[in-house]
Order: sequence, then structure tokens, then C-alpha cells
Amino acid sequence: MMRRKLIFALISLVGVLGILSCVFFVSRKDASASVEETSVGKGKKTPTKVKVRPRRKAERIGDKGRAAGTAGIEGVGKARRKPTFDLDKEDEEKLNDEQRKTINAIRLALDNDDRKTVLRLVQALQKSEEWPDGIPKSIKMAAIEALGWFGSSCLPELAGFLADADSEVVESAIERFEEMLSDFDLSDRERSKILVQASKVIDDSDAMDSMLFELNNMRHSVAIETIKQLMVEGGAATKSILTEAIEFYTGEEGLDTPEKLDKWLKENPDDEDDEEFYGGSKDK
Repeated sequence: MMRRKLIFALISLVGVLGILSCVFFVSRKDASASVEETSVGKGKKTPTKVKVRPRRKAERIGDKGRAAGTAGIEGVGKARRKPTFDLDKEDEEKLNDEQRKTINAIRLALDNDDRKTVLRLVQALQKSEEWPDGIPKSIKMAAIEALGWFGSSCLPELAGFLADADSEVVESAIERFEEMLSDFDLSDRERSKILVQASKVIDDSDAMDSMLFELNNMRHSVAIETIKQLMVEGGAATKSILTEAIEFYTGEEGLDTPEKLDKWLKENPDDEDDEEFYGGSKDK
């Protein structure tokens, strides 16, 4: 009796092992088939990626956490700190009497939020015999910070730093341009003017690529007019990446002439509430 039970148990075990073997074989076959199916696509042309323009008005670029008096994207939620026009001690000791008077006057004007005086004094620096190579780097950096504090009204003076031989000075000036572009209070028409101005003087294609994203903060009519201006007035860096920016904004390829852009605008007119959404702060 005991022997019969043992034989029966062995037969059952063999059966279970057989079933497991079949399951394992089928699983491997399925996995192999999956790999083969994946490999079949190799060598085939990948479908063209469809570019979809971001949904309009979902959220203005730069709105997130930004209100008047706040810093740019890197400083979201942090109050802007007024520049103090601090200089390196070594640089300040090298100043001549006239430069020292100018720097002290700029500091006083900053304390009093006197934009006109700051502009006049920076202009004086830029017209001096020492400009640009004879002006210490820390003075240039401080001047850029001061201009950035007062915003887009200082664009002509800020542009004067973009041709500097020092890459850090140029980079700082470009950063101020970007901050001005993303100013929450600007209307799309004001943003357009800054973008066109930047396109004329900035020769960094990466910087312009970032700035051109601000087209998405404009109503259709303003954005299309801006693009048409960029086609004519933009520098080499802007024109090198403009086609891609147009495709991203419109969601269409081949809009490479003013006529084609006008046709697209006719088919995609402004919305009724665009002025309210893109018109900028009414408290400025």
C-alpha cells in the first residue's frame, strides 16, 4: 500500500514538472516574439513628429508665482533686491576722481529710485574716453544691475554692454534682457518691441532661442507682426533659429514669407478677450 502511494506521488510530481516546462516554454516564445516584433520596425522611417502649439491662455509664461516686484524665473517667489552698486575694493581704489564721483552719484540715484539720473550717468560712462576697455569690469556689472532694476526703459543703455570684450559682462546684459522680456506687467506689444530690439544686437543663438519663446506670450496679430519684423531686422543668430520658432508658434511648417504668415493669421484671428489677457498691467 505504501509503495503504491509513493508511485502515485512520483507520477503527480512528474506531471506538475511537465506543466511548468510547458508554461516556461510558452512564456519564452512570447517574449521572443515580442523582441522580434520590436526589431521588425528597425530600418523603417520614423513618422514625422507633429508639432502642436501649446494651448493658448492656459497660463502666461512667467505668471507662475510672479507679481510686480518679484524676481525672474530663477527667483520665483523672492522679492527683488535693489542693487547697491558695490564694486571690488581693488577696482574702486583704481578709480579716478571723475569715475568715483559718477559711481557715488549712481548709488545715490539708486537709493532714491531716480531712473533718469541713473540713465544719464550710465550714458556718461559709455561716452567717456575710458569706455569700454578702461572701465573696470565690476563697474560695468554694477551698471547692468542698475539698468535691470529700472526695466525695459533702459534697453538702449543695456544694449551698449552687449559688444563688450568680456563674456561675463555680455552674459549679464543678456540675462537682464531676458528678465525684461518676462516682466509680468508688460503688454505683448511692449514685449514685442524688446524682442525685436534684442534680436538686432544679441548674437548668441541659444539666448535668442530662449527669448523667442516669448512669442507665446503674445496674441496672434502681435506675434505675427513681430515675426515679420524679425525676418527683416533680426541678426544672424535670430534668423538661424527663427524658422523653428515659427513652426512651434503656429504648429505649421513652411510659413516663410510675410504673405504666408498673413494668410495663417486670417485663418487664426485674435480672440475677443486677447486685449484683456495680453494687454499688460493697467496699474503701470
